[in-house]
Amino acid sequence: MAYAEKVYKVRNGKQTKQFTWRARYKKPDGSYDSEPGFPTKKLAEDWGNQQEAAIRAGTWVDPQKSKTRFGEWVEIWKTANQKRAGTQAKRRQLLESLLLPEWEHSTLNEVNNVFTVKAWATRTAKPVGRYHPDTVGQARSLLSTILSGAEDAGYIAANKLYGRRITVGADHRDDDEEVWAQPDEAFQLYQRLGGVHGLMVVADCYLGLRWDELTAVHRDNCLLKRVDKVDGNPFVRHIIRVDPEVGAVHEDDFELDKQGLADWRAAEDARLAECREKGWKANRRKIPKTTVKVYLGPPKNKYSAREIDVPPFLVRLLEAHMETWPYDHPFSTPSGTLWRAGNFSRVLRPAADGRDGIPRKVGFAGREEWKPIVPGFTMRGARHTHDTWMKDDNVDRALRFLTMGWVPKDIEGTYEHVTPEMRKHRLDCLEARWVRGQRVASWGTE
Repeated sequence: MAYAEKVYKVRNGKQTKQFTWRARYKKPDGSYDSEPGFPTKKLAEDWGNQQEAAIRAGTWVDPQKSKTRFGEWVEIWKTANQKRAGTQAKRRQLLESLLLPEWEHSTLNEVNNVFTVKAWATRTAKPVGRYHPDTVGQARSLLSTILSGAEDAGYIAANKLYGRRITVGADHRDDDEEVWAQPDEAFQLYQRLGGVHGLMVVADCYLGLRWDELTAVHRDNCLLKRVDKVDGNPFVRHIIRVDPEVGAVHEDDFELDKQGLADWRAAEDARLAECREKGWKANRRKIPKTTVKVYLGPPKNKYSAREIDVPPFLVRLLEAHMETWPYDHPFSTPSGTLWRAGNFSRVLRPAADGRDGIPRKVGFAGREEWKPIVPGFTMRGARHTHDTWMKDDNVDRALRFLTMGWVPKDIEGTYEHVTPEMRKHRLDCLEARWVRGQRVASWGTE
């Protein structure tokens, strides 16, 4: 049976007549624990009895665990929740920039409060704070995940953020809709860019690959043959395969280990030596905590590892390209390296949005003016383009999901299957779009 005892206040080293009440209750191991700070004896006894009732019901959470500092629990949680490098890097960034500065020294009980988190989100997100509302929303979601881990480990009774909607930023923010292209616009971009850049744009419009999947395609997985039957006759198709192990390009931050730190210092020493040799002024840069690595790894999920049928015109373009392309990855940079995130926009932006011409002058050959073709178009927009075309062409949903690498979450997705006739219909429609795009684009130039 729980009981209460007086705790006298001490001032200047002397006990005063003022006191509060401390609850005493029996723990599961038979020992007694206490919780001070109650203004009345009854409140202390009630609290102690609640603890013993929870112990008998098997729902008790040790109050001492709930006083664990958030920063301490994060280290325990990270050790038990190892993810791939990209996910760990994003979590580390959100923790270091948003969550730990706010709550590192707070107890889990203090953090596990909906009002507290709402107030933090409001003053952290723009326009009041410095962070984009989406970034604050991601941090709030990570915070809830961390608290769910604390609940599972018995550090708190329940994650109060779970299932609670906390609006971050303005209630009605307009998100920019992704720009998609018509066949003639895709063809014009292909012609304007030319080479591997133009081929990448048109390939993505007609295949619907994610950017990291497109740039990871290896020539060994490109234009493989598959043979089906349609109406009893052989139906030969060519596919691009997204490899389940190395089917996507990843660009992630990795913490510098001893070897990485030694390599960085050697490179920095070499840079400074070169600057001194050339008479340039240069200061030693600050040692970074992380280094960015670009590497090949698994695609987004198991459904992303798939085979995508290539329309006949694109088969011909890719065959001609790979005959002269000296590198393993048909959609790499012109120097053969894997693309870095955002670098391709330097190529695509002026082609899609247009650019001003620059007159010829001494030492400069000049630059042709480009009129806009499809302003705001991105490589993500190329993926939107492909799905939009398939839907417009009445391509069966099962094949659309398979082509795009989407997860079938409903019962219909579980039972529907792709037939050779569906595949042929999609390829015929894409071939017709290519022909129509060329024709319409030529009309515009006459």
